[in-house]
Amino acid sequence: MKRIYSTSIKDKESFKWIEALQQTSALTPEGSTVITIGDREADIFEFLQAAEALKQSFIVRNRQDRKFINSEGEKTKLSIELAKLPCIKIMTLDIPKNLNREPRKAKVEIRYTEGSIPIRINAVYGPKNKSHHISEKVKVFVVSVKEINPPKGVEAVDWTLLTNLEVKTVTSALEKVRWYGLRWKIEEYFRILKSGCSIEKCRLTSADKLIKMIALKCVIAFKLMYLSKAALSQPDEDCSKVLSQQEWQTLYFRERKTRKIPKNPPSIKEAMIWLGKLGGFLNRKGDKLPGTMVLWRGYEILQENIAMYFALRAQFCG
Repeated sequence: MKRIYSTSIKDKESFKWIEALQQTSALTPEGSTVITIGDREADIFEFLQAAEALKQSFIVRNRQDRKFINSEGEKTKLSIELAKLPCIKIMTLDIPKNLNREPRKAKVEIRYTEGSIPIRINAVYGPKNKSHHISEKVKVFVVSVKEINPPKGVEAVDWTLLTNLEVKTVTSALEKVRWYGLRWKIEEYFRILKSGCSIEKCRLTSADKLIKMIALKCVIAFKLMYLSKAALSQPDEDCSKVLSQQEWQTLYFRERKTRKIPKNPPSIKEAMIWLGKLGGFLNRKGDKLPGTMVLWRGYEILQENIAMYFALRAQFCG
């Protein structure tokens, strides 16, 4: 007996990937390219179909061993096809820290190929269901990323990336791996929004107010994340690229306890440490730079200080 889905894709949580793709496509300015990066949850037939129909670019991590049609037209399994391929490059990935792992560097083997994934499967959709039919197959490029000798007790990096962006050289394959690695930064950004900005705990009286509040906190979350990254890559740069004049002057006033404000703003690294100290960062000799959650707590306190500082400054100047 053939098995068919009884639940519409619109009633499933994974439909959010298709909705986001449609909304992004509608909002993308002409001449711009947007690449959707998705984890294994985005690896659904309907998403690949929607991307094909909307002509949108994607890089998605494969969730299961798919049926695959290689470039020579041979029907096989994706894992079998990848196993035939030689390693074309060894690269090092920086694996960031999260709740379940420590940061580390992973050496991985890179392989790539191209082919097609069959979309229309009667056993899944039923022979009479035509709503999913866009084409018999979707062309994809596949990049395999497999870790060499992972540490004991640590889950090895093992990605199979599907993309409709062209991958025909080693350089383009490595580029797609690096782009997919940006997903960690996306996760960090949303962690700041959820845990730091606490947008899920907001209780406002209307959806319109909630949207405005989320839009404001999205800007703050990006600013704090940018500050933390810039402090590592450009520590001596002017902090006014990240913080407003009111923000850095208030920080200076709090840290140095003086009414005399310098003409030149402090560096990004100095401003980050000062902001972290407002959020509870101890700044001991062996401490690393403050994290984004500490920066968020410091930023909340800073905003309260700004109004007080400029009110006092107006009194002193007057």
